[in-house]
Amino acid sequence: MTPLTAGGLPLIRRPAMVPAVLTLTGAVLAAVTLAQVPLAMDKVPFWVMSFLALAAAAVTYLPASGRSTGAVISPSLVFTFAILLCWDLGPAIVVQALAVAVIAIRARQPWRDAVLSAARYAVAFGAAYLVLLVGEPDPFHTVALADLVDDTVAVAAAALVFVGVYGWSVVVTQRRGQSAGRAKPQESLRERLTNMRDPAVHLAALTMLSPVLAVTGHVSLGFVPLVIMPLYAVERMARLSTERQRAALTDPLTGLGNRASLQSAYTEALAEPMRRGQGPTLLLLDLDGFKYVNDSLGHETGDQLLTAVAGRLRGGLPAGALVARLGGDEFGVLLDEGDADRALLAARRISAAVNGPVRLSGLEVEVTAAVGVAVSPQHGQDFATLMRHADIAMYEAKRDNVCVALYRPGTDRHPQRLALLDQVRHAIVTEDRERIAVHYQPQADLATGRIVGVEALLRWTDPTGRPVSPATVISVVEHTPVMHQLTDRIIDDAVAQAGRWRSAGLDLRTSVNVSIRDLFRDDLVERLRDRLNEHRVPARMVQLEITESALMADPARAMRTIAQLRDLGVGLALDDFGTGFSSLQHLRMIPLDEIKIDRSFVSGMTSDQHDSAIVSSVIALAGTLGLRTVAEGIEDTQTRRQLRAAGCSLMQGYLLSPAVPAERIPALVADAAARSVAPPAEVAAQHELELPTTPAPALYPEQAGARW
Repeated sequence: MTPLTAGGLPLIRRPAMVPAVLTLTGAVLAAVTLAQVPLAMDKVPFWVMSFLALAAAAVTYLPASGRSTGAVISPSLVFTFAILLCWDLGPAIVVQALAVAVIAIRARQPWRDAVLSAARYAVAFGAAYLVLLVGEPDPFHTVALADLVDDTVAVAAAALVFVGVYGWSVVVTQRRGQSAGRAKPQESLRERLTNMRDPAVHLAALTMLSPVLAVTGHVSLGFVPLVIMPLYAVERMARLSTERQRAALTDPLTGLGNRASLQSAYTEALAEPMRRGQGPTLLLLDLDGFKYVNDSLGHETGDQLLTAVAGRLRGGLPAGALVARLGGDEFGVLLDEGDADRALLAARRISAAVNGPVRLSGLEVEVTAAVGVAVSPQHGQDFATLMRHADIAMYEAKRDNVCVALYRPGTDRHPQRLALLDQVRHAIVTEDRERIAVHYQPQADLATGRIVGVEALLRWTDPTGRPVSPATVISVVEHTPVMHQLTDRIIDDAVAQAGRWRSAGLDLRTSVNVSIRDLFRDDLVERLRDRLNEHRVPARMVQLEITESALMADPARAMRTIAQLRDLGVGLALDDFGTGFSSLQHLRMIPLDEIKIDRSFVSGMTSDQHDSAIVSSVIALAGTLGLRTVAEGIEDTQTRRQLRAAGCSLMQGYLLSPAVPAERIPALVADAAARSVAPPAEVAAQHELELPTTPAPALYPEQAGARW
């Protein structure tokens, strides 16, 4: 045990001896004053006070954290301190010892702690008794005002001395507690004094109420029960204060600690004198697929899953570890470990304890979790940095489909992502069309070669003029409110451009991609209706492309928006067909106009007979259902020839043209129309050999079939 210090000097040189000295002192005081007990026993009020003291001990509030290792302050003190005022030290020590025994039995305290607790009270009573001997208060015979003042000062001083001595004895003898299986580090003197502030106020309130009880009992025992109500009020406030403090550090659902408790434990761990700059380690654990459990089985079942995971975490913790629920389906674990290899081993064991099926609502739900590991100080010295790096490692684990990942310096892209998010938001607000631009990729009829539609695709340029992949931009903004603003910007520009083309005599069906979040918006349909009316564009000339993943996130909610879009007259296309999990069901449920065959199948048609068979089957199915088919990612004439032979409706890809600025579309349309009216033999030759294409721009090599 490390000695407490004040100003750098030891406050107690041999603190391990303090409990023994206190216990011995308490025993001596009890033995010396034991002769006072029989005298008190002759008084009926003494028995009433003693009974009430033991009754108060029997109903004393005990913290709900298991065995009590510290001092429990009981309302029995108000009666035992009154006994001290009326019948001297011995009876007070004996009755308080009995009250401590009752509390110890209820709190399941070890007998050594109970004896130490009784000794604390005995020593504090002894100090207060000395003050009373010096002051000699006698409130029942006081006549002069000076005597009244002296009596009041003596009793108040005795109460304050009791509070001071008792508080000091707790500070220097309290054992290190346990928190979720983890031993708390030794607290500094300042921390201990701070923790004693509320208990000291509670003690002072109880002892200051004792003189009122003593006087009341002297006047009439019938008035004693009247003290119970103010005593209850004092105890109730103390209990509420304790519960608020506990609630501030506890997750109400699982009973684990929360983020504040984890941060506090981390700060305490850093302050341990024997750590020498090594550790601790922070683990961040996130459940896979928790949202689907909530959405499909309900939040009550989701809460049951979180509680089950919390139980597994408690059972799988190594010695000295602390677990907390950070919010949602995220949990944090603080390991008393400074070695990265051992921390990884502990993390794998915790992951193994968590993973596995859980039976919920009659179903077996498979639980898996990704764990990110960050070790102090090499991965961060403050809690916020370590938490961020553990979070990055956790997402690395999810990305790599592994259970556990250690943070690797250099993988922190959060600042860059935040900067990109801010740039996109600013460009939308300021209507900066140099940063955010909409390009259009043509779609041509495979039978005639005419361009009949376009797909609006996002293009983003960073402040240095370097193009940034649309996939990168979407991954940053898709889970933020900026996604709605970006979609609105694309819809506004695309519908406005369709209106300008229509005014110029060019009718092109314009397709716009919408995200999962967009389908769940209440204002999407209304905004689209307003833009169609503003630019005098028929609803049939605009088409929204949705993905199967968007439908699977919340089918009922998505279908409400889809029904409203159909009532508006806007076309609907199912994007990336074949890459989801329930494509045939979607074809049956959704009022589609078009399905787009994913480029992963189209690109392999000429070399893989399975891809070719899949594409041909999809085209045949769509034809039977009366749907258009668009083949994405066509880059060679052989693929185009096979698709035309299979009966595919439209083609899209670099063989026709990459996405280009709006002003280049009329020339492409005219060129395709000119070829479509050439003599049959020339058309055939052009279709097979000479269709001019715009080369793929080197700045967007990854955009051959990219959405948005």
